[in-house]
Amino acid sequence: MDTSCDQSTLEILPDEILLEVCKYLLCNDVLHSFIGLNYRITRMIAQYRHHLSFHKTSISKFDYLCMNVLPQIGSQIRSLVIDCCYSLLQDRLFFEYFSENMSNVFPNLERISLVAYVHDDLVAFLNALHDLNHLVEIRLYSLFSIQRLQQPALARLLMQANNHRLTTIFLDNHSSTLSFDETDHYRNIVRLCLKLKTLADLPSLFAAVPNVQHLDITIEKRNPSETDNNVILRSSLLHLTHFRLKSVERRWTSEELMALLVQLPIVQCLSLFLYTYDERLVKGDIVLSLLPSAVQQFNYAVYFYSNIISDEDNTIASSWPPSHPVAYFFDNKLFFLHTLPWHFTRLEFSSTLGKMISWQTINANGYDKHTEQVCLFINKNFSLDKALTILSQCRRVSEVIISVTDNSDIVEGTRIKTLSEKEFLLKWSV
Repeated sequence: MDTSCDQSTLEILPDEILLEVCKYLLCNDVLHSFIGLNYRITRMIAQYRHHLSFHKTSISKFDYLCMNVLPQIGSQIRSLVIDCCYSLLQDRLFFEYFSENMSNVFPNLERISLVAYVHDDLVAFLNALHDLNHLVEIRLYSLFSIQRLQQPALARLLMQANNHRLTTIFLDNHSSTLSFDETDHYRNIVRLCLKLKTLADLPSLFAAVPNVQHLDITIEKRNPSETDNNVILRSSLLHLTHFRLKSVERRWTSEELMALLVQLPIVQCLSLFLYTYDERLVKGDIVLSLLPSAVQQFNYAVYFYSNIISDEDNTIASSWPPSHPVAYFFDNKLFFLHTLPWHFTRLEFSSTLGKMISWQTINANGYDKHTEQVCLFINKNFSLDKALTILSQCRRVSEVIISVTDNSDIVEGTRIKTLSEKEFLLKWSV
């Protein structure tokens, strides 16, 4: 009996089903398996040809793609991710194949992302970037620690890469800090995200990027000496409209914050995450009075360390107008306040959450838009049910870190389901 009519092939499936299958595959698997199969399939996987990620690509498969596939589709590639975290030699293999002719092979490349690079390999890669007419963005993830003396030279090479064509540079929070030479100016940079070692590095950064419009800064450490508390900013950022600063390792004063904000005359979207001993920085009427007149959106979070007396929390909360609703909790030492909704990617609760004196009711979408990581530090007094009320709102959370500091009744392996119906198996580190 002829059974050929009962046989099916992959090609009879509609594009929608095939693309759903592709979602379960790595980008390199899609390219290796489907490209060139036929006109329909090649057209269907256009997004995999335009935006390539070599995450978790083996060296043997990467070598095959570099030799046989990338030269054929290079003119179609818009973004490229080279990941050395899982394939330690991936960057050097790519460099070996394309360092001499990158602009010819990838003439329409717009964005490059580099994962887990070390200093020497990054320098070699940046030196190979030239005459790529459309390349305007570089993203660095988990850049290994760069020695302090090497940081200005690397920053200069990064900002000037590809014949000064770059406009956007992003370094994630797992990357090394950078520092800048005050004599250098990079007028091409419009968007910048990076970490600085201390507040003392801020003046040279402001001087280096006079035309920046979007600036995201994390200040990693406390100032090494008290003299750094009097840092003077000499350069105003006259084009900056979006500014975000996270600095939770040093004690900010209202005078310092005022001196900073004066240099941002046209900022429209302002986000601050600070640590302070200054009570003025938790009172809404004072904080809002410091803002530049151009501010249209204000996101704020602050740790305030002090001995708060009874009912003082109500005074602080009432100082914030209805236009800037806040959530807060504290014990007799630490007060944590933030505007709603929560704006930053990391949300952290200390063991003091279990001793909350006051906690405002948080609306249903207070934490659902931006929170990607939640950290809970638990002792026997910790009120887990209150934390779970907030955690259940974190629809986009991808990582939950829980540390247990002493004996607890919590059972290892408890599952928590968020409103997005994702489940996270929480492992305790004692």
